[in-house]
Parts: sequence; C-alpha cells; structure tokens
Amino acid sequence: MSERTTEGDEPAGTAGGSRVVHSRAADRDDGTRLSIAVVEAVAEAKGVEPVEMSETLYGTVDPDALDRLFTERGDEEFAGRVVFELGAHEVTVQSNGDVLVRQVEPR
Repeated sequence: MSERTTEGDEPAGTAGGSRVVHSRAADRDDGTRLSIAVVEAVAEAKGVEPVEMSETLYGTVDPDALDRLFTERGDEEFAGRVVFELGAHEVTVQSNGDVLVRQVEPR
C-alpha cells in the first residue's frame, strides 16, 4: 500500500526527525478513493490505525471534493497538487493520485 521513507528515500526511520510516507497510486487497488488513501497514509506516518487518529480529514478538507478534484476528470489532462496540513503532518496530493505525507515541526 505505502512505502515509508525518509527525506533522502532511504529506508524508514526518523533521520533528522522527519518521517515521510509516500503512497503511490499505482500500488493501490483500483477504486480506492483518494481521500481514503490520504487517511491511510497519514495514519501510517503517525504509526496508528486510521480509526485511532484524533484528527479528521473532513475537519481540514472536504473528502468528496478531494476525490473529485483529480479522479473524476475523464480524459482531460490535468496536472497539479493540493497541499494541506492535517495535525502535525503536511499532506501533498498529486494529480496522478500519489500522496506524500511529511511530519512537520510544531509551531
């Protein structure tokens, strides 16, 4: 499902205090909603199960809008990304369906 790496694409760890989870769209089952992939990637970055997360995706971004933004465009080519923070993590969703989750420093 996801591959956990550090900033330099080395094996999982906390090098420099940064944990990164990269969930590749090509590795997910067809039909997996993008919003679900985001929740699973953030949960993996936190080291918890998705149902154990204290933050909710819908508290930050509309999950249905996120699903429609990049997945319901038909044959139309569209390149872009959406970046938002969910708790202590920065989430980047690419137009190809890839999800990148980075732990951010507390403010």
